Amino acid sequence: MVKRINYLINKKMKTVSLLIFPLFALTTSLCSQTTGPRFENDTVYTSSGYKIFKGQTLFFGTGLERYRRFKYVTIRNGFLSSTLANSKVIVREIKKYSVSVLGNGYVDIVGYITLKDGISERIILHIAFDRAIENSPALPSEIIVPDEFRNTRPRNIKRELLTAENLYQDELISKEEYEKLRKKILGQ
Repeated sequence: MVKRINYLINKKMKTVSLLIFPLFALTTSLCSQTTGPRFENDTVYTSSGYKIFKGQTLFFGTGLERYRRFKYVTIRNGFLSSTLANSKVIVREIKKYSVSVLGNGYVDIVGYITLKDGISERIILHIAFDRAIENSPALPSEIIVPDEFRNTRPRNIKRELLTAENLYQDELISKEEYEKLRKKILGQ
């Protein structure tokens, strides 16, 4: 009787393992094919394939929030957010890489910013890097990258229109530029 029970248990275990192994292999295969943010060999790879590495120069546009504040880039060491607008930062160190449960990648970058008077200052940035380079085709991204590296997340037209309106209200763009941008966002 014990032999019969052991035989049935072993048979069930083999059947279960024959079903589970292909499912596990398929899941592993699918997960490995998705491109997500990662950190390898002192380089941050964004979801779109753009690389951030030591010695690289990052070019910043204007912030997407009101008063040229950056939405996805935070300065951690005393500079005003508007200081970063239309500037460049040379990456010296990459720290604290992480990915949230939602798949958003974050990194702290220690670098040097060249100020308007030509002086270089040490700066520490906390960046939601995939978000900082995405946005719509109609709006600039906070970190300027070649078009092939711009993320292609689903568009949020309402958010894009609000951003364009904020740029106009903060007098960063003229009424004509605002109307042209608005038409471009709406696809007219």
